[in-house]
Amino acid sequence: MQLPKVIEARGIRVLTTKQLANEYGAREIQISQNFTNNRGRFVEGKHYVSLSGDELREFKKHFENFELVNSRTSHLYLWTEKGALLHAKSLNTDKAWEVYDYLVDFYFRVKEEPKKRKKEMVPVKTSTKPIPDELPVIGTEYEEDNYDAISNLKVLIKIAEQNGLVVKSKPLSLYKSCLQGTHIAIRKGLTLEEINFEIAFELFHALVNYDHGDMINTPLAKYYNAQAERAAKLIIRLLNTQMA
Repeated sequence: MQLPKVIEARGIRVLTTKQLANEYGAREIQISQNFTNNRGRFVEGKHYVSLSGDELREFKKHFENFELVNSRTSHLYLWTEKGALLHAKSLNTDKAWEVYDYLVDFYFRVKEEPKKRKKEMVPVKTSTKPIPDELPVIGTEYEEDNYDAISNLKVLIKIAEQNGLVVKSKPLSLYKSCLQGTHIAIRKGLTLEEINFEIAFELFHALVNYDHGDMINTPLAKYYNAQAERAAKLIIRLLNTQMA
């Protein structure tokens, strides 16, 4: 999911009608009609910013080349986080709600976070007990049965080590794999192909989503995991192609 172009007006982040419609999978006319039909619920300064006259002309100088603002527009409404919420309620689609949560976390509220944050690994999945410092090392009992798969395993573990991650096996009960701190734990008893997939899955979370906060309880957990699954499949496919 790609973030829209950042737009600010009067010191806050906002979205144009076109941006909001594109993000929600709706038409611009739907956003405009919803505003007209529920005008009493929308409060200027809280749900939207209204630009006209000199203020609008100055705004257009910065954004009309990005096709976000019609050059002929004489009055422009820009939607705040709370305005985007009212439109999501009106549309009431799964996509609108999913996108709204995403925009709140990664568009509207980004300025509230410190500009510099320490990179910290966060858990993507969790088991019933915390992962201990020392975990049983994955064995080599599969080597004779599947040379390509064990070669892929060695590559994946090397990538993990190069990024300060340790891959070990553990008797997990709820999940096939778990990322916690700098440890990637893999459930014992998996096939070698499953082990490779789980390592690739957790590597994506560790290297790409490390700074997205708690990804277990977020409403976007399904989105993050679906993203990691697609990445893991691609990684395994590339490794298999290289081996071939």
